[in-house]
Amino acid sequence: MFTLDFKLINKDMAHLAGGKGASLGEMTNVDIPVPPGFVITADAFDKFIVDADIDAEIETILKTVNHNEINTVEYASEKIQNLILGAKMSEELAIEIKQSFKKLNVEYVAVRSSATAEDSSEDAWAGQLESYLNTTEKSLLENVKKCWASLFTPRAIYYRFEKGLNTYKISVAVVVQKMVKSEKSGIAFSVHPVTEDYNQLIIEAGFGLGEAIVSGSITPDSYVVDKTRIKNSELKIDEVIVDVNVNIQTRGLYGSCHFDRTNLCTQRFGSGEISANEWRDIPESQASSQVLNNEEILELSELIIKIENHYGFPCDIEWAFEEGKFYIVQSRPITTLIKKELDLKEKYVKIFNRSLFMISCQNYDLGERLETAKISPVEYSMDPVLHNFPGKGTDIYYNFSDPKQDPKLIVDYFNSQREQLLKLKDEYYANCDILRALIADLKHDDYRRLFDLTAKIWPLVAISNMLGDNRDNIKGVDSDLVLLYREMRKYSDGLIHNSHLRIAEILRKIVPKKYKKYYKYLKYEEVVNGEYPNMDDLENRKKGYIYHKGNLTTNISLDEYAKKNNYEFIGFKADDNVLENSISGQVAYGGVAKGRVRVIFEIEDIGRVKRGGILVTSMTTPDFILAMQKADAFVTDEGGITCHASIVAREIKKPCIIGTKIATQFLKDGDLVEVDANRGVVRILEKYKNEKTK
Repeated sequence: MFTLDFKLINKDMAHLAGGKGASLGEMTNVDIPVPPGFVITADAFDKFIVDADIDAEIETILKTVNHNEINTVEYASEKIQNLILGAKMSEELAIEIKQSFKKLNVEYVAVRSSATAEDSSEDAWAGQLESYLNTTEKSLLENVKKCWASLFTPRAIYYRFEKGLNTYKISVAVVVQKMVKSEKSGIAFSVHPVTEDYNQLIIEAGFGLGEAIVSGSITPDSYVVDKTRIKNSELKIDEVIVDVNVNIQTRGLYGSCHFDRTNLCTQRFGSGEISANEWRDIPESQASSQVLNNEEILELSELIIKIENHYGFPCDIEWAFEEGKFYIVQSRPITTLIKKELDLKEKYVKIFNRSLFMISCQNYDLGERLETAKISPVEYSMDPVLHNFPGKGTDIYYNFSDPKQDPKLIVDYFNSQREQLLKLKDEYYANCDILRALIADLKHDDYRRLFDLTAKIWPLVAISNMLGDNRDNIKGVDSDLVLLYREMRKYSDGLIHNSHLRIAEILRKIVPKKYKKYYKYLKYEEVVNGEYPNMDDLENRKKGYIYHKGNLTTNISLDEYAKKNNYEFIGFKADDNVLENSISGQVAYGGVAKGRVRVIFEIEDIGRVKRGGILVTSMTTPDFILAMQKADAFVTDEGGITCHASIVAREIKKPCIIGTKIATQFLKDGDLVEVDANRGVVRILEKYKNEKTK
């Protein structure tokens, strides 16, 4: 038997049904509303290539691949795909597939690839293989073969080698599923993928088929829901649905089977070839309206939570809405979250607007921290000035004109303390383990112990962050130290932040009611000692402040403060220049990168992206993956946090800003820019003056 109905499949059958097929079968059997379908098993593909006598030839061709030389990848892809598409399917297999199709009693199905190494908790194929929508009985067998062949597209071969999967046996199943005539559709994450807040889920929604969102062709609505409050009927709706972002959608992608067939077209996206779909203009009144109303958001949220609770891990979910009913068409693990050892039920923290005490304890002089940690007296000083912009977050500036803050000094310091720094490893790991256990203990509310432990490991976290990035200004650091601190960085990833959130939660409970609304403007010692400033001071802090060396200054501009203290900020610009030479968008993955812009309008031009460049495009598809590996950051016109660019950015951990609307028009080839994906801003540092691109 080479086909299996969803009802005969569970989550442990990924070796037969692939990740996608196993998930659909599992959800079907626990009463999640999944459109009916069946899976053509991986055994069918294996039988196909053996019957066609092309299995040995495929293996021989794959052995010629050097994934760092793209021409070998493209050559192998073309040869293998031609072998598969040119081979004849056995009569036995063709009959079984057609019989399973007839049992569905539908005219149109979606035919989707489902690799047996797909959608695991370690590797997400992120749209590497193909899908074919609106498939009829006539085109069914041909589309099945195309799905098989997509296991060997250039991007899939590259991904296989890049992820070290080339030594594993990888096969492919094919999911055949009733097409939902989507009036609305989208993606959802059961844990917010950017903030990584386990108490929040996020839904992205658009009119028409979800492929438009996945591909990044439209910028969808987004809704953030507090999972801990969804069952509390006493709360107001805006206390449950904590953020609603409505975007104008002037067009939608629809299956042409819904409409007059005189206007058929075929759209191709990186996530698959969408057969016989069409873009339709959306009337103005509908275009600017909220895609899902509040009741629908809550209904879908409960379904998302049910799926997450069933699997016991954060899920990335594709959904569709037809005739008043939600359908789930895919669910897979979220593979891009920082690994956390806590059980889902222990995800207690809500990410508040970053409080002043969190800023102060994360960002004071590194030199003082090193001495506190008893590493060694140090001449080097990292002395940040923090400028809070009301409603926009906090910028950090450094005075590298100060001889003690010269980054070259820290290279000498690290190397001189090599043996002492290496010896601190065991103590560092032990403190991390203790801190992690305290964070996990919901009954533990000793914020002083949490704070003290955090202060102990912070200097080494700061060092590991610097050495882990291996920035240009510390290239001379001993290579053993760089490798060690990269490992230490992984061990403590997210730990400092989670500790601060836990402390914030504890302290917030002891802040008197009259100060609650000013909580994020209070310093740690003010809350701990119960010495609160007067209301006028708090109102001034709310308007913006400068934090430096533990001191808080209000009612002064950043440039005035710099002149008063004889500071020269690297990269400092007046606010009007920042506004004039910058654009903003939505953060898909944080970080900061600088480089020369490469604006890409056509897939054929992606070879122009060089290592260290900034990829700027309307949207990305899986065909962009090689260029994305080279680029240091990505900026797009369209897309939401579930589009292809966002998913890849989180997977390979590169700064990404999406939904800018105008990046490809505002930025020009060769411009030197800073992509600040912590704040969602792209700044032009230097316009490229030559008409020719570098």
